[in-house]
Formats: sequence, structure tokens, C-alpha cells
Amino acid sequence: MSLKTAALTIGLMLIALVGHSQDLIVKKNGEEVVGKIMKVGVDTVHYRMLSDTQGPLRFVLRSDVASMQLATDPSQRQVGQLPQVDSGAHEYAVASAGRTGSTPLNASMTEELILKGRQDALMYYKGQGPLWGTAGATFLFPPAGLVTGIITAAVPPNVDDMFHPNYQLMKEPAYRDAFKKQAHKRKVGKSAAGFGIGFGALIALALMLGAS
Repeated sequence: MSLKTAALTIGLMLIALVGHSQDLIVKKNGEEVVGKIMKVGVDTVHYRMLSDTQGPLRFVLRSDVASMQLATDPSQRQVGQLPQVDSGAHEYAVASAGRTGSTPLNASMTEELILKGRQDALMYYKGQGPLWGTAGATFLFPPAGLVTGIITAAVPPNVDDMFHPNYQLMKEPAYRDAFKKQAHKRKVGKSAAGFGIGFGALIALALMLGAS
């Protein structure tokens, strides 16, 4: 057997081995993630990239997953039909996956939690109360609306009292702080927008009355 043929044979064997051991996560938006699933938790699915099997764990929300296919179980199933599983190779250091004690987070995990916290805050914190509360107060009496907006924006939102499907991650300080800071920024923006809406409506009413 020539060296070229041997190399090709080994390459094909490696490809087949990788293909056999890979897991597949299919998201509801159609995106497919190929990797090695390490744990299916209550709220999240944790996996590693095949190109970096010793690298950091990544995760997706179970609510974003349409189906999964395990290498050990080729039949693709809905995520709700899958039991919670753990590869046992590594204990993920996030509370949603069962982190206990004082196990530290590595830098990559912390960055992922911070990014996810910001994304979730933009998705789930709507800030409609500050928006319309400030708008109403401004429409009735602009100085009062300005004061209302300033006071409302100064108080960080209570993230524990709002709807949030990924509540387990709130136990992680990195995720919680990022979520709260992003939600607060959004609240400030909503209060400012409310003042603009209320003042604009008042001006429009004055113009309408002046034209009549």
C-alpha cells in the first residue's frame, strides 16, 4: 500500500469516527450545532465543539432547541422527550447545570454568561411601565413628567419580579449582573422615550387646539 493510499484510508477512518461520535442540536430557527453534548439540564443544553473537545463548555437554552440527535441514539427526538443526561467527563461550573460549592468559572464561561445575560435582558425586559408612566405624567404636566422619568430611571429594575424563563442562570452572579445592568440601561432609555412621547403628544394637542 502506498503512502498516499494509507494516508487517505486513515483520513477516511478518522472522518467516519468523528461522524459517528458527533451529536447534533437543531434550533427552532433552523440553525444546526454539531458537537459533543455534555449535559442536558433543566433549562440549558451544554456541549463542546468537536474541534476542541477539551475546550470550554458552551450552552443553548432548551426552549430554543427543536430537536437533538445523540451519537449513541441516532433517532432524532424532540428535546422534551430527552432525559437529563450527563457525560460524566466534566462537571459544568454553572448553577443551572448543577454547580456546587465554590468551583470557579473560567474566563470563557464567564464571558458567555455575561453575553447571554445581556441578550436575555434585551429580549425579556420590555420596560413598558417606565415608558408609559413617564409619558402620561409628562402629558399631564411636563415638569412632573421629567421628575418622574429621572426617578424611575434611577431605580434598577427588580429582575426577580419579572417573567424570565431562564431563572436558573439568575443564580450565577456574572449572568445576573449583566442582565440587571442591561435591563437598567433599557429602563433609562424607555423613561427618556416616555418623556419624548408625552411631550410630543402635548405639543401636538396644543397645535390642534390652536388650529381649531
